[in-house]
Amino acid sequence: MDGWTGQKIVKVALVAFLFLIALSRQDAVGAVSKTSAVFSDDGRLLLVQMEELAVWDLETKTLLAKIPDLPCRQIALMKQDGWVLCVGHSVTIYDWRNRAALATIPSESREPYQLLAYSSETDQLILRHGNEAVSVWQLGKKLVPLKHIALDQKKDVSSVAASPDAKQLAIAQGHTIHLYDLRGGTIRDVAVEGIVRELLFAPDNVTLAVNVSRAVLLIETGGATVAARAALPSAEETGAPATLQLFSRDSQRLVAASGESSYVLVDVSTGKLVALTEFLYEDHERGVRVPSHLHTVDISADGDYLVGQSDHLSTLQIWDLPTGTMLPDLCGHDCRQMGTRVTLVKWSPTAAKVLVVLQGGLNPEVDGKASIWDVSSHSPELVLDPGQPQAKVLAKRPAPQDLVPVASPTPTAAPAFVHGMAVRAVATSPSANQLVTTSDDGFLKIWDPGQGMLLRQLKLLVPASALAFSSDGAILAVGTTQGEIRLWETHSWREFPPYTSGQRQINALQFLPGNRVLVIAGELPHVLVVDLVTRTVVKELTHISRSPACVGKICAKKGAVQGEIVEGLNFLDGKAWLTTISRAGRVVWDSATWREVEKPASLPETWSSLGWNQPFIWTTTRTHDQQSMTLAIWDPKHNKLRADLDTFTNRDTEVDHGPPVGLGTAMAVDPQQRWAATRVGEYISVWDLSTKAKRKTFHVRTPSHLHWTSDGKHLIVSTLNRKILVWSLETMAPAHYLRDPSIAR
Repeated sequence: MDGWTGQKIVKVALVAFLFLIALSRQDAVGAVSKTSAVFSDDGRLLLVQMEELAVWDLETKTLLAKIPDLPCRQIALMKQDGWVLCVGHSVTIYDWRNRAALATIPSESREPYQLLAYSSETDQLILRHGNEAVSVWQLGKKLVPLKHIALDQKKDVSSVAASPDAKQLAIAQGHTIHLYDLRGGTIRDVAVEGIVRELLFAPDNVTLAVNVSRAVLLIETGGATVAARAALPSAEETGAPATLQLFSRDSQRLVAASGESSYVLVDVSTGKLVALTEFLYEDHERGVRVPSHLHTVDISADGDYLVGQSDHLSTLQIWDLPTGTMLPDLCGHDCRQMGTRVTLVKWSPTAAKVLVVLQGGLNPEVDGKASIWDVSSHSPELVLDPGQPQAKVLAKRPAPQDLVPVASPTPTAAPAFVHGMAVRAVATSPSANQLVTTSDDGFLKIWDPGQGMLLRQLKLLVPASALAFSSDGAILAVGTTQGEIRLWETHSWREFPPYTSGQRQINALQFLPGNRVLVIAGELPHVLVVDLVTRTVVKELTHISRSPACVGKICAKKGAVQGEIVEGLNFLDGKAWLTTISRAGRVVWDSATWREVEKPASLPETWSSLGWNQPFIWTTTRTHDQQSMTLAIWDPKHNKLRADLDTFTNRDTEVDHGPPVGLGTAMAVDPQQRWAATRVGEYISVWDLSTKAKRKTFHVRTPSHLHWTSDGKHLIVSTLNRKILVWSLETMAPAHYLRDPSIAR
């Protein structure tokens, strides 16, 4: 073959290659342009465009309307019942109830219009006309132009953004941002260092995010001043610039993408990086973790969750952005096939459902159609076929393996571990159905135990060793192995400044009523009572137990010098009594005076609190047989037993898995005081307190503590082998083990 022939073949191959690239790009653009969707604010109505625009009522599962021959690049549901806004090369208001176009803005150039904002409050919209102009319109049966702002074509316009209320406009040119007050017509300029790449208004209309190189400036538009600055990490490998994605619904957090392999979450008020989410997978041949790009991405309105298709697994993955944690796949096996192509994903307003349009995959019922998927069960519920008047309701199927309800008292699903190392502490919120766990692996994890979902995960520099909620559940205190107290507000999970106790490892924490005073017990022989507001030590308690070896004042004096290390704290809700517990014994304190109490008149010799908002305590009493004891509930108000429950011997509390292990006993009463759970060794019983009858007994291997969720619907059983069982009161059977899918063993 001569040189000329070879060059000709190369040229032909190159042309063919470029043609294929162009064709693939056209296909990709076509897929994007043919699929768009929007939910109504209440999540009932869905407007979705594939080959044609369709309106669905998801509550009645009915196709309300099909709108043919209306190609839209952007769509919106308007405040008027039945009106739809379609933005493309022209702008159309369409009344689908009456099947009529009400008003139209004709095409003005080769470039399509861009919808910058639509306000249902003022019924105004803002359009961008390519690089030529921005216009403001009053909507109705006639479109009335209000303003026309020409763009300076001599200067490069890098970005244009409008506030959601359609009252402000921001135009970026070079180093300058022009802020327009569209109501009064005033213009203010903000000069910044660096070339502005992007602009994005927050839902509160008062914060403007400005993307400048590898940083984001957060501008307060009222004063046209920079309120905070956030530095963004570089995207791995590609070094791609960051792009602004969305503000959370409350305008407190900003999500930005760093290439296609990582996302960052920024605190708007401080500019601090909250979390970095990296999409990685294990390359077993190379033995490294490498980036996995996500495509067709959507982020929930609260900024907490991201869903997108992984180019490595081809499935739809869900990520918790505040913690950077990958949750179980949305469509898992249905999508896990090479060649599956997802062209649209869209979160519902509550993030409980996801609209998915996919082609390929292993489920023929959803192939090529729009379908609604339930996030909790990870399965499709509805298929939206515009050729049918009703949505197809798919049969419910078992939840995925991660959350599978168990049919027997001892679940046999895949290993279900909550942490990679030994679990140090477990606590349930007294006001929300949440569970917090901590471990030697250094993670603090927050769960919805009823749903079996890991809600968020916080990485601690030092492992935590103790947990405590305030009485209202608003504050979580976390004690670390180095004596530091970390504090979180549990509604938003914002962290307060930490407190250094100087107690070395924290053994136990206990809030007093309210959320201001915290009792701290560590490895030093004194207990601190700390005012968290003033950060001062209110009182130091020295624990001296009254063991039989002590004889009067001599022992007390000797103990007073050394004290004992306190390993547990207990506060009786509704009373002023705090108990400090050491290996040698326990001491009761009057928290009003901080004096030691010999024995409160209305309490038995030994007692333990049953948690916040509980008028009862639990104790053990002797039976006629001196070898056996009874777990009982005591009523301090009336100074008497409320109920006798399990009777047991010391042998019943031991298990023989190799060397004998003494597991002891435990008890918990649900917040409504209707049910009690008792544990003797490895056997757990559930009692109906109205009849004092045992309703259920089941076995759990090496159980530890018992907790009820705040709604009283689930019993939480923590174990010594890193597992946590959730037991359902409704079914009177185990529901599932909690499982972090990232932990295999």
